[in-house]
Amino acid sequence: MSWNGFGDLDLTKVEADEGSRRLGVGTYTVKCVDAKVESINDGPNKRVVADFKDEGGAGDIRINFNVAHNNAQAQEIGLRQLKSFLVAAEHPSPDKPGDISSLKGLTCNVYVGMGKPWRDKDGNERQQTEIKRFLTADESTPAAKGKAKTGGAEKLDDEIPF
Repeated sequence: MSWNGFGDLDLTKVEADEGSRRLGVGTYTVKCVDAKVESINDGPNKRVVADFKDEGGAGDIRINFNVAHNNAQAQEIGLRQLKSFLVAAEHPSPDKPGDISSLKGLTCNVYVGMGKPWRDKDGNERQQTEIKRFLTADESTPAAKGKAKTGGAEKLDDEIPF
């Protein structure tokens, strides 16, 4: 393709991009569509950046797993989250995942909730959704995980409508 200027641009065979639609609060079946390792602020800290798309078309979400960090707690949280994803998605080797490309194509259920409020560079308070929990195929909701531990018993405290 040669460029002859904007006036000759022909977009008739190009589909418009819908852009990103961040997943709202809820439970979704997602597929990891991209995964890469990035340095954090050009320093020694590293994170795995994973992009997920809802298989039902509701949107997408990204998560960063701190895998090497000078803050031991941040690293431990990131490693535990990554392992939870690998186990929930039935990665063939969750203890030693090997190549980063092995994350692409994995599917699992996730529970998405609201993250902690934070301030942007202009001082405005913001809040967005984030993955709170990775769930196996038989865990469709975060409550299902609790039911497994209690033998399926649930506390019934809703109002009876009569």
